[in-house]
Amino acid sequence: MDIQAFKHSGWTKIWAGTWSFLSCSHFGVEYTKLIRFGERPFLSQAIIFVSEGKSNCWATQTDRDILGTYLAGQISNNPERAREVCTSLKQEVDEILTLLKVLIKKNIDLQTYQQFLRQVVKYYYWHIYDKYVVDYLEPEMLEKCLPYFEEARIYAESVFKRTEEFTIAMAEQIARQTGVAARLIVCLTYTEMEEYLVSKQLPEVNILEAREKSSAFIFDQTESQVFVGEAVKEIEKLVFGNRGQNSIKGQTAFAGKAVGTVRIILDPAKADNFKAGDILVAGMTRPDYLSLMKQASAFVTDGGGILCHAAIVAREMKKPCVIGTQIATKVLRDGDMVEVDAEKGLVRIIK
Repeated sequence: MDIQAFKHSGWTKIWAGTWSFLSCSHFGVEYTKLIRFGERPFLSQAIIFVSEGKSNCWATQTDRDILGTYLAGQISNNPERAREVCTSLKQEVDEILTLLKVLIKKNIDLQTYQQFLRQVVKYYYWHIYDKYVVDYLEPEMLEKCLPYFEEARIYAESVFKRTEEFTIAMAEQIARQTGVAARLIVCLTYTEMEEYLVSKQLPEVNILEAREKSSAFIFDQTESQVFVGEAVKEIEKLVFGNRGQNSIKGQTAFAGKAVGTVRIILDPAKADNFKAGDILVAGMTRPDYLSLMKQASAFVTDGGGILCHAAIVAREMKKPCVIGTQIATKVLRDGDMVEVDAEKGLVRIIK
């Protein structure tokens, strides 16, 4: 695979969270091959990093702009399309959650696993549509359609958690069969999972352990490649380049200003040092961040758009919020004193 084709300045983080290596291996294929809008796949390239249970995905801004413009054009030409999209998303939410209730009670086999993957693809088509179109609508159309899209986005909030819970339950079932820890089973690629369900053969444990510690996927429309260990740093250079700076810029989700101490929270269950008035910095937030968000004076995230969790909560709580910085969790450090100027979408390190 030609890694040099991934060396450019157009990378933008589109999500961050706690999805497993196994889930991420399928996401990349979905994004670059299976999910298509018009004549194009969702993404022409994708890079996904996974390290000790944390993951984040990068795409090209060009891909994002092409998709957003295409979808916004559909809504502008037919405003009723907005309601259709939201209805379809909610229907897919119901279908996938109903299916998961059935599948989680079954002994995992190839047919069950592939049924799960097919349903995920169906759901993500509408999830992606809802998530990306709002950032490209003209202001008047956005004002008219945002309530529909926001309602559907909130309705879909539990799907990510539930699909990952199913993946972990599946890994735990296989762990009981093989004696290999579930945390390593989720370090299979989805094709290796399919192979195991046919042959009952797993990769060597040391391969899975290396992936768990630090790994990176690169995907394009024809193939994919996995990197581990020191090789991951070379892939990081493709995305991050030189990040030495004292301020970062993002998109305003809710205007306002705040000064406080940075607390970088990648796992809200491990946030014992978080205090009222701190600045919450995360890759992206999820519902399990809510107790911290109530205490925080402002939110700053790497990823996100108008309908990301942080933006929705910021509007509800009326707290300053800067999203889509791409690099907040890389540039800022725990304990930094910063000024969040969500009027301008800026975060500045004071000391």
